[in-house]
Amino acid sequence: MAKNIKPLKRSVLVGTISFIIILCIVLSAVQYYGYRKMIYERYEAYIENVIDYAASNIDTDDLAECIRTGEMSEKYHELQKFLDGIRDGMNIHFIYLIEPLNTEPKDNIKNIIAGVSQWEYENIADELVYLNMLTGDSYSPETAGKYLNAYNTGKLSFFEEVSEWGDDYTGLLPLYDSAGNKICALCVDVDVASIRGELLSNAMTMLVIIMTLGGGFALFFYFWSAKKVTHPLEQLESSVADFAVSCENQKDPKALHINVPRIRTHNEVESLAAAVTKMSEAMQGYVKNIVYTESELARMAVLANQDALTGVRNKNAYDAYAIELQAKMRNRDMRFAIGMIDINELKGMNDTYGHEKGDIYIQECCRIICETFEHSPVFRVGGDEFVVILLGEDYDNRDELLAAIRRKYEERSADSSVELWYRASAAIGIAEYDRSADTMVEEIFSRADKKMYGNKAKIKGEKY
Repeated sequence: MAKNIKPLKRSVLVGTISFIIILCIVLSAVQYYGYRKMIYERYEAYIENVIDYAASNIDTDDLAECIRTGEMSEKYHELQKFLDGIRDGMNIHFIYLIEPLNTEPKDNIKNIIAGVSQWEYENIADELVYLNMLTGDSYSPETAGKYLNAYNTGKLSFFEEVSEWGDDYTGLLPLYDSAGNKICALCVDVDVASIRGELLSNAMTMLVIIMTLGGGFALFFYFWSAKKVTHPLEQLESSVADFAVSCENQKDPKALHINVPRIRTHNEVESLAAAVTKMSEAMQGYVKNIVYTESELARMAVLANQDALTGVRNKNAYDAYAIELQAKMRNRDMRFAIGMIDINELKGMNDTYGHEKGDIYIQECCRIICETFEHSPVFRVGGDEFVVILLGEDYDNRDELLAAIRRKYEERSADSSVELWYRASAAIGIAEYDRSADTMVEEIFSRADKKMYGNKAKIKGEKY
């Protein structure tokens, strides 16, 4: 077995377990937050009902006068008994009236009145709040800020708060006198611990249900996949591996036979086994011609893309290379140039000295091209035309190479010590790929062609 290959059974098991774990986490989180929202909405509705009931029984004008004077009226005492009844008779933690003052570390809230339970009267009567009593450091600046912000909204608000009396979910309603002046806030607290307990209990129940169902599904899927997929694939993989070993350096087509185990899964694995068997049978017929076909294809590929006279690549090879080059132009870092070279006076050479000497003339011109641009592909695209694709080092030195090849042709054409058909002469033009403007290889080719004709005109002008 190859290195780093993980058994499919293990991958299925790990994947299934991972899926179940992720499913448990996602479903538990969704259920938890959905149930949490429902619980808080239920408690908010309950707190709102308690606040509405209490607020409807408060004489705000009388209460405003008590706050202003610091004197407790008869209605104040009646309100105390009313709030005490709510405290003992309803499922709440606290009910009280306060005035949020500021967010200082001390004395940031003023007590107006609070509902007192029977137990508190009997055990901590000396610790009860009284009218206009400041709270000292009972509320942190952060908690006092929550009260103050809710109070300033002018409407019923809900928030969680922590104080020396516990961790509560609070509903706060500002109260107004008949003149529309805000006088204090009516607050009802519900113990957050009871909310969290209910949430935790529900979450644990759902988690157990999800894990039980998920575990059952994981076991079922694992054993089903082992029977229908992984075990048959292991058998097939073993047969194919043995076949691969037996095929190594095998020259006899009859030996190219795979022993596929009997697989009856009634799914794609069974079809795969049958296909592998047919494949091995077909390979026996194909292998007989592979070596011959490969050698012939290689020879034909060379002939199809090679110029017979010069040995460089031909027009067919250039067309294929241009397509590849076109695709590479999508890479904005691509750098290349195209050189267009046209042999001078080839027709006159053929007409005067014959095509045999003309061929020598072409070969000599080509030799100089290949000698100069030794790091770039050269193509003969016509009888007297060559194309060079300048890449890498040749591209970086294109100006020097252009000057060098022109100098070589000038020197060679002026060399009277050799026969005329060795006096190579050609015009050349080079155009660079401009990534900001060029979209087609043909555009660069055309510019190079124009520069070549400009060079040819210059050579004719100097010659004549």
